[in-house]
Amino acid sequence: MPIEEALLRHTAEMQLQLDSLRDQLMESQRLATIGTIAAVIAHEFNNLLTPIVSYSQFALSSAQSDKPDMDLIRKALSKAFASSEKAGKISSSMLGLARGESTLSEVPVRKLVEETLNVLARDPQKDGIALRVQVQGDPIVSGDAVQLEHLLLNLLINARQAMLGRGGSLTIKAAETDDQLVRISVIDTGPGIPEKLLPRIFEPFFTTKGTARRDEARGSGLGLAICREIVTHHHGRIDVESTLGKGTTFNVLLPQANPSGPASGHGSDSTATSPNDSSDPANGSADSSATAA
Repeated sequence: MPIEEALLRHTAEMQLQLDSLRDQLMESQRLATIGTIAAVIAHEFNNLLTPIVSYSQFALSSAQSDKPDMDLIRKALSKAFASSEKAGKISSSMLGLARGESTLSEVPVRKLVEETLNVLARDPQKDGIALRVQVQGDPIVSGDAVQLEHLLLNLLINARQAMLGRGGSLTIKAAETDDQLVRISVIDTGPGIPEKLLPRIFEPFFTTKGTARRDEARGSGLGLAICREIVTHHHGRIDVESTLGKGTTFNVLLPQANPSGPASGHGSDSTATSPNDSSDPANGSADSSATAA
């Protein structure tokens, strides 16, 4: 029937356009996320370059003296190398996210968390935020590593912005569940989200962010909508729990990669307070000041 065939063809074309627009939206929001933390990363690179220059000058000055102090030279160059190595990791992680180069693969959650924190760059302790990472066992999910990094990065940015100017704690937990899933939780002790707003939290263009820091963009309202899209694409689910005055928890549940039996979430528990030791001169000067979001 000509009319039915025309309708089917038109529907198929509209679906292709819809899929294309969805991909473009996800790409735009991913780049917007990178833009959100660009100023923070520039600040961190400045903090990293300062000790690189200082330690290199120490080493050069000693090497050119009448009696070079080889111990001092080795220590200075080690510190400069440590800062350079950290800057390289940040750059590599940022480039991978910006290019969107990824395919479906097995993604170790521990590595996913580490890579995302590298992109975040700034040590939360500098904003008065205590960071805790608790990964039980070695959970692995199947998916697109870049999309999952984008997902986690959005949740971490939201948590950090919620606590700017007031401090608090940011906890990342990951463990296998008894039903062959991996639960990743991002927990903050920010002001919380009013209960009446929770049903709309994943709606496109809906945001609870009013103003942003001087060097950061205001929320677009797309971050959590894209998070839900990514989770749905990976056949998982995402939910939020929040209490005013106490904080917010985002839970992401993703299928395990090649589940082989009961959950091993009660195995070894790796806990870290921060990926960067702010007391190490190679990490740059500690900037603990924060302005309200």
